[in-house]
Amino acid sequence: MRVQKVLCVSFDLTVSNIRCAALRGAGYAVTATINVGKALDLLSRERFDLVIVGHRFVTADKYLLTVEAEEKENIPVLLVCGVSADKDIPAAGRVYALEGTAGLLTAAAALLSKKVGGAQPVAA
Repeated sequence: MRVQKVLCVSFDLTVSNIRCAALRGAGYAVTATINVGKALDLLSRERFDLVIVGHRFVTADKYLLTVEAEEKENIPVLLVCGVSADKDIPAAGRVYALEGTAGLLTAAAALLSKKVGGAQPVAA
């Protein structure tokens, strides 16, 4: 089974490390950056199953990342920007807004399960 690849773009290195550790622990292959330009370059060169974008970037940067992911391969985008209980995650949609490791993993699994033929995370 193919391991799903996640691009995690965070404003802060410490936050990035926490998110990446949780995602890797759940079995995802994670590429991380705190630089929007590098993230755009990675999106143009590599195939990802999901893009996670932190809330502290300016709106224009979040928009560029979302558009690039959409145009590349209709990659789902998870926008981390607030607190949301798992029950509040919409049943349909490509962009979620939530905070917290449990919510992050739940939203990632929900988005990735919607992709046709998407691989499932493998426990590390």
